[in-house]
Amino acid sequence: MKDDYSQLLIDVQKKSNIQVKSIGDLKFLQEDIKTTTGIAIGFNTLRRLFGFLEKTKPSINTLNSVSKYIGFNSFSHYKNNQKKFDEWYFQQYLQRILLSKKINNDDIDFINQCINYSENIVYLGYFLSFHIQRNNLEILDYVFENVSFKNISGTNFHKFSTILSTSFLNLSEDNYVSLYRALIHHNNFRNNIPLTYIDYTHLNSRYLKVLGIIEELGDNNSDLLFVSLMKFHNYFYREEDILGLDIKKPQDFDGFYVVLKGRYYGYKIMKGKKINPSIKREIINITKDNKANQFLQEIVPALIIKEEYIFLEELINLFYEDLFESDRWDAHTSAAIYLIALANVNWKNKNIKIAKSNLDLVEIDKVELGYESYVFLFYYLTKVKISFSENKTVDNKHSYTKIKKIVKITGFTKFVTEANKYLIK
Repeated sequence: MKDDYSQLLIDVQKKSNIQVKSIGDLKFLQEDIKTTTGIAIGFNTLRRLFGFLEKTKPSINTLNSVSKYIGFNSFSHYKNNQKKFDEWYFQQYLQRILLSKKINNDDIDFINQCINYSENIVYLGYFLSFHIQRNNLEILDYVFENVSFKNISGTNFHKFSTILSTSFLNLSEDNYVSLYRALIHHNNFRNNIPLTYIDYTHLNSRYLKVLGIIEELGDNNSDLLFVSLMKFHNYFYREEDILGLDIKKPQDFDGFYVVLKGRYYGYKIMKGKKINPSIKREIINITKDNKANQFLQEIVPALIIKEEYIFLEELINLFYEDLFESDRWDAHTSAAIYLIALANVNWKNKNIKIAKSNLDLVEIDKVELGYESYVFLFYYLTKVKISFSENKTVDNKHSYTKIKKIVKITGFTKFVTEANKYLIK
């Protein structure tokens, strides 16, 4: 059986997005198999399979368990269908659907099998993008009703979400809104397109209309909280009246996604004149019990724009190592936010050279598209502050001009107001 299961091990790594190069990698894989299937495979069994211990012939139970992890009923089922993990085979199948201009249950079964290899979700994204561009609602509706996305990894699903979201942006505004309205009732669509691709660039226009549709048709507390918070962000950054906006914490708040919980505390920071000591304690305690780089992703920008530098520095000092974890699809975005935060703290402490070095490390071109304009505004606002302290007029005006150009698109005039404090006259 020397070569009989070698491809299975390759496909397991494709499925998990874990390249098994060390014992540590196997621990992550063991945990993912247990989480995905509920099957506990012994650590030594995995070590033998991947050659970290002397290999012995694996039992059929072991091979069946590993095959179930990548979406097959058994090892024999995998052997008969393993070509479905081949990207080109899947792409050709999708092309056949395009040529036939129709889709059926057999096609859905095939797609569900193939996307157990998470890279294939990207090709499905381009397939659906084609139908978005042609307003083929019947096929889109059928796919989002029947395809199961539950086992797709965050990284590849976010690629999928980005592909589809940018395809929608190429439609006329009327088609954009009507197609979202037609699909929003599908959990598969709502949770993984508008609620995954957060579009700050169009928060004052198209995306705001989509949020309105979610609010109108939704009954999920976490969705409704998200919509309320994003609307608040829009009002705040556009410098509209926020005094009457009071967003209550839902009873089931503790079970919400950690980034959404952080977004709520970001709202609390932006809403008040000064940050409340009790809010500080809550933030620190929740951060200790969650992944800091996720929970603080929406809190840190709020602290920057409110110039709460003392608490910002405290959070960075407490959770520095956790902030720069890179195990998520949004690692470049969160890293950019935290490096900008570091630059602000160092600027405030008059460590100008270090602040500039922090900004130099920001890979601004790798920030995810939905956050791009938002992060750019913080980035150039920080550059305005630094150039003001250095009395570098050319750099100061250049960064200020960049802010004004982005504000014309986003409507976030708050950044011009803040930049005016540090504009060299």
